[in-house]
Amino acid sequence: MPPTTERMSAIEPESASVSTSPRTPKLRPDAVVLKLSRELAAGDVRLPSLPDIALRVQKVLDDPRASRSQVAKVVSADAALAARIMKLANSAFLNPSSQPITDLQRALTQLGHQLVRCSAVSFSLQQMQLGGGSEALRPHIREIWRKGALVAAISYVLARETGAAKPDVALMCGLMHNIGELYIAISEPRTFTDFADDEAWRGMVQEWHPRIAGLILKHWKFPADITAAIAHQNVPDAEREIDGLTDVLVASRALETCVLQRELLDDTVTGAMAFQRLHLSTDDCTRLFAAAGEQIKALRAALTGG
Repeated sequence: MPPTTERMSAIEPESASVSTSPRTPKLRPDAVVLKLSRELAAGDVRLPSLPDIALRVQKVLDDPRASRSQVAKVVSADAALAARIMKLANSAFLNPSSQPITDLQRALTQLGHQLVRCSAVSFSLQQMQLGGGSEALRPHIREIWRKGALVAAISYVLARETGAAKPDVALMCGLMHNIGELYIAISEPRTFTDFADDEAWRGMVQEWHPRIAGLILKHWKFPADITAAIAHQNVPDAEREIDGLTDVLVASRALETCVLQRELLDDTVTGAMAFQRLHLSTDDCTRLFAAAGEQIKALRAALTGG
């Protein structure tokens, strides 16, 4: 479950003393992130509401009476979103036959409800001028989306290969896993950019962003299993209920660093119990990267529009 206000109060730092270093923020990094978490827990969600198109897509997908043509009508109202969905449906990952899909209804069927929902939300957020168009913040936001898309693609592959979770659910989970980091970035842009290389700040962001993400996704009425997996991605095994979707996300996050640094693979796989529960060895992951590397790349590009 997302953290309550009471739980956050219990871990509030006793002191908010400030160093005299010119690179020290007015608040300690933990105080900054704790402040954001409290605002979220109190319902003060400053992340912009989802654009109208994303809300309408979610609404029609949640209606069990809605036909494919009705879903297509809603999606086609935004030409750019429709084009993104067509690109995703025709990606090498989701369309290995390479037979072009030219009909939007067929593309929607190819993706399924979860991927359509995921595409609408992620596309809409990527189109927004998050951070007020700050030039300094822009590369950080791009990196957040890049990492989210890569973790999403790896999550899809792991779920498909292990059967531990539904692939489309795992993909959505991966894509939204660092939405809390995005929230921190746009809420505290100056701190986020000025202290991007500060180890203490980075560590605090990594510790807190999953809890913040859980609160955001609950506010956006995301499925409970996705919200829980994202909120618990940093929680030690002994403190959470073990489930396949969270294990897939934990393993995918770990493997993200190995895409360009394969020498880290053995230590990564042996260092997390999630790999053991998924029955994945270093050799298994090596074979997975070799067999699905291009598919992962194609899916990541389709998710980000790259």
